[in-house]
Amino acid sequence: MLRRLSVTLFALLATPVLAEPAGSPAAPADQGDAYIDQLIDPQAADSAWAADYEDEEQPEGMRSFSTEYRHFQQDLDQAGKSYEDGFILHGRRETRDYGEFEMLATARYEQPLTGLDEPDNVGGRFTLRQYGFAANNNWLLDNSLGILRSDADPVLSNSYRINLPSTLVSGARNWSRNGRTDLRLSAGRIGTLGIGRIEDFDTTSGTLASLGASHAMNSNWLATGQLIAINDSEEVADHESGAAAIQYQSDDLRHRYVGHALVDSEGGNGFWIDADDQLGRWRHRYGIFRLDPDLLWSDAPILDDQQGIYTRSELRSPRYNLTVGTDFNENNVKQSDDLPQRRNTSVFVTGNHRLQRYMSVGGTVSFNRTEPRNVLAGDRAQTLRLSTYVQQRFGIGTSRLEVFVADIEERGTDGDAHGIVWDQSWELLRELNLSTTLSHAKTTGLAINEQRDAVSVLFTHTLSPDFIWNGSARYTNVKTAGRVDTNNYNATLGAVWNFRRNWDARLDLTWTRAEEPFGVLANVFDVDEKTLLFRIRHSIAGGRPYVAMGNQTGASGFGEVSGEVFYDLNRDGERQAGERAASGVFVYLDGRYERVTDNQGRYSFRNVPAGAHSVSVAVEDLALPWGLEDETPRSVEVSVRQGSAVDFALTRINE
Repeated sequence: MLRRLSVTLFALLATPVLAEPAGSPAAPADQGDAYIDQLIDPQAADSAWAADYEDEEQPEGMRSFSTEYRHFQQDLDQAGKSYEDGFILHGRRETRDYGEFEMLATARYEQPLTGLDEPDNVGGRFTLRQYGFAANNNWLLDNSLGILRSDADPVLSNSYRINLPSTLVSGARNWSRNGRTDLRLSAGRIGTLGIGRIEDFDTTSGTLASLGASHAMNSNWLATGQLIAINDSEEVADHESGAAAIQYQSDDLRHRYVGHALVDSEGGNGFWIDADDQLGRWRHRYGIFRLDPDLLWSDAPILDDQQGIYTRSELRSPRYNLTVGTDFNENNVKQSDDLPQRRNTSVFVTGNHRLQRYMSVGGTVSFNRTEPRNVLAGDRAQTLRLSTYVQQRFGIGTSRLEVFVADIEERGTDGDAHGIVWDQSWELLRELNLSTTLSHAKTTGLAINEQRDAVSVLFTHTLSPDFIWNGSARYTNVKTAGRVDTNNYNATLGAVWNFRRNWDARLDLTWTRAEEPFGVLANVFDVDEKTLLFRIRHSIAGGRPYVAMGNQTGASGFGEVSGEVFYDLNRDGERQAGERAASGVFVYLDGRYERVTDNQGRYSFRNVPAGAHSVSVAVEDLALPWGLEDETPRSVEVSVRQGSAVDFALTRINE
């Protein structure tokens, strides 16, 4: 508003007013240059227009790109050495009309352990993703090509107790959505990621095709389903699986209920129902499930051959928390005589209470029992465990002391366990985070009785804003009745150094030594491993986010609104060759987003959300005697990646 006033006042002061004799006739179109009225100085208007667009001269759209080199080497005393080198390329680019693009590419070369006499490995991966591409005013698309995971609606694939895993494939994926309906497509060859420090992809066997859909029937109800087909896999038989879910969620988001069903073409089926209720400060989650044995979903293993119920109740307040949970389930749901059948029961109560500002206490009581249901299931086993802790903050840091005891029944014998853990975080220097842990645990009365003692330390030290190093060390001693004591060591050391602008390097070193008993004489076998991981990365980033001009419409994508404002001397609504441009005029989009016309009378609004908008002119700022015959804001429909033109013809209001 201040800028608008300053431009207007400057123009009025700087531009001479040419008086016109009273009652003189209107100038014809071909003599329009002889009549100026109170026009704003074109140079002043053009300067204001340039200042208005000054920021837009900077590149729009966030973009980033990084290149990383990694070197990893492993030294196993018993098996030899291995080396791995590779590059990782990662880039992102935001566009206005085609969404955001992301690229990830890796290249990897590995020399396996020398003692294994295996050939060198060469591999890599490539993935290209496009997010938020507006196909039209209503539909947004995410597209992926390369190494990716099969897709499913989160309501369908995730629940409190049972999840449907995704499958890694080399192929293509699409997610289309319009606010109420989602469509998901995936297809490709099945594979796995390598186990190295640089991700690569290895095709295994088989192909996957997946089709999913979700639809919000209203603000409370959502239905979703998915079909998956697997062919030519060496892991599972060719099959098709279908899953469906329906969700109800209350308007206040405090009540949510979801029912799931899963079937496969081999005759397996299952269902599970989850509920989530928030009543005051209590949150209650509970559910029931039943899944047939050998139930199939893609090529990934899922929870099957189980049925049961669960409950979780949580109470939250500023000073105390309480959680109560139960789990009852059994396997061998079809009661086959050839399979063991067990019933499992779990109950726990955990909570904490803040006694003072710097002191809190808490604990957990849990009970777990496994009962055999047929002769193949073995003996009954159960554990009753009680733990409690106290946490206190002192001047030098925060201490947490926890003790536990347990009564254990296992393989027909009764045993006991107890232990203590002391965690201490030290506040010695502002630049140093240091913590230590001491623990002792012992079990007696069981088939294998042991005592385990451990000490560990962990630190992170900021030497400067550009250099941080960290490390950890742990020692564990295990004493087992009738066996030789074993000692295990682990140490790590790492550093991150931003040595130049946009450049950083990282080094990670580890050393592990494990002693494992073996043989009838209970001798000790040492496993000694050393690793080194070095990384150096160059990253660049720039651009600025696209700023939407105009009210949000709920549609997808952006378009543009532009036009010109001119002095319509002959009042025909069309600009003739001799009709002057109206420079320095303020034009408004949706009544709040403004632009100033340049010396050609032009204006433009970019990044306008697709949908219905309005365009108007600040008629109160027009120089007399010019105005608009109809001052009502003009309606305009903006389409994705399209330009919409709205012109304003100014006429003399005293004629």
